[in-house]
Amino acid sequence: MVKIDWKSDRIVFTPTNLYMEYILLSYNSFLKENLDEVQITYGELTYIYNIKYYPGISQRDLAETLFVSEANVAKMVKKLVGKGLVEKRKDENNKSRNILFLTEKGEETFVKINVLTCAWERKITRKLSNEKLFEFKEILYELSKESADM
Repeated sequence: MVKIDWKSDRIVFTPTNLYMEYILLSYNSFLKENLDEVQITYGELTYIYNIKYYPGISQRDLAETLFVSEANVAKMVKKLVGKGLVEKRKDENNKSRNILFLTEKGEETFVKINVLTCAWERKITRKLSNEKLFEFKEILYELSKESADM
C-alpha cells in the first residue's frame, strides 16, 4: 500500500478530482477482488445502481445521466439483459423508447453489491463520526449536482 502523507499546504492545493480519483481507484481495486461472486464487472455496476435508483428510466435518460452515448447504453443494457439482471420494456406512452428495470436476479445482485460497497465504505470512513460522514455525503451530493449542470 502506498503511504500518502502530504504536508497540509499540499493537501489544500491538490485538486479535488485527484482525491476523488484515488478513492475510485481504491474502490475499483476492492471490487475487482470481490465482484467475482456476483459475476458483474465494475463498468456494469454504475448501470445497475442507476437502474435500481431510477426504475423505469429510459435508455436515453440513462445515457444523459451517465454522460455516455446512447449506443454505449444500448451495448451495456444488452449485456445486462443477457445476464438476466435487467429487463427492457417498451414505454407504453412512447413505443420507440425502451425503459429499464432490474429483474429479481438484478435486485439480488444489487443487494450483494451494496453489501460489498458498504463494507468498503466502512473501512475507508472508520475514522469519521456518523455526523462527519453524513456531512461529507451531503457535500458530495451537492458537488454531483453542480457537476451535472455543467
